[in-house]
Amino acid sequence: MSTSPPSDVTIEGHFYSGSNSSRRSAVLRSADSVIILDAGDTRLQLSPADVEISPRIGNTPRYLHLPEDGVFETDDNDGVDQLGQQSRRGRGHRLLHRLETHLGLILVAVVVTLATTGIAFVWGVPWASQAVANALPDSVAEQVGESTLNTLDSTWLAPSSLSAERQQSLQEHFQPFLQPVEGQNITVLFRSSPAIGANAMALPDGTLIFTDELVNLAEDDNELTAILAHETGHVAHRHGMKGMVQSSLTFWLIVMMTGDLSAFSDATVVVPAVLMSLSYSRDMEREADTYALETLKERGIDPIHFANIMERLTVSHSEKEAPAAEEESSRWDAFQDMLSSHPVTRERIERFKQNP
Repeated sequence: MSTSPPSDVTIEGHFYSGSNSSRRSAVLRSADSVIILDAGDTRLQLSPADVEISPRIGNTPRYLHLPEDGVFETDDNDGVDQLGQQSRRGRGHRLLHRLETHLGLILVAVVVTLATTGIAFVWGVPWASQAVANALPDSVAEQVGESTLNTLDSTWLAPSSLSAERQQSLQEHFQPFLQPVEGQNITVLFRSSPAIGANAMALPDGTLIFTDELVNLAEDDNELTAILAHETGHVAHRHGMKGMVQSSLTFWLIVMMTGDLSAFSDATVVVPAVLMSLSYSRDMEREADTYALETLKERGIDPIHFANIMERLTVSHSEKEAPAAEEESSRWDAFQDMLSSHPVTRERIERFKQNP
């Protein structure tokens, strides 16, 4: 059997009339479904429907909003809760307060929030990014590719120092592999870049960039073909556009979680840098490796060529880094492997060695 709520409530506080900013001591009483406010020369008689009670948040002051912009402020949370029992509208506020003060529910909410955030970042963002990247028209990829190439040429890249004969020879060697992929024409460009070193990169519009340092590092042109097949895999899976969309979605999630719009305003400036860094995820790199492995087998080219150039690249890049103490270097390499967006190079090399 339910019990009736208390019929008489007295609450002390302060009254703001709404017509000015002055504050007056006041007493609010409720009896027999009538609410009476006494504030000196002001006396109001109200019904529960005339009073809007603010939700309880800890022990912060409560506000009862009255007709004509009047406000009654009080620290008597228990009294306000008792008053709210006389109105159905107060039940939601009481429930909210119970939820806010229930330690078990707070812990559950924290766990659910962390789990939801983790799922959103680990699976939700990549899935949504792939869906958006696939839906974008090819013209967008072309515009992004052109803009990124212009940025690279004005910063990290310089005209190639390879002879015209060498470039022409490689273009002819690559020609059988330069068929359009997913609506994008594949184009190979050569650039010099001591800052980047031996490397290759794929832009969203199908432009593949080979540095002179990479060409000079190769001992067989089929090694460069293997690299070309890998970079073409990025184009086939639209990894460039996916990476850009994924970065944007990640920043938006951070903005929504933190409420800091300045973070996104900075992010919009560095989106081209995301493409330039080509920090593909491990899954993207594995997809590109799979594409390269299948392509090389279909063309009758031994996958060992990819393993050979990767081993040489590993040595080349390690020689550019300043050596540290042996133990510290070993720990740093392990740490880099955990944080790296690329699969561990040794793992990739073994995969191509085991698939002759």
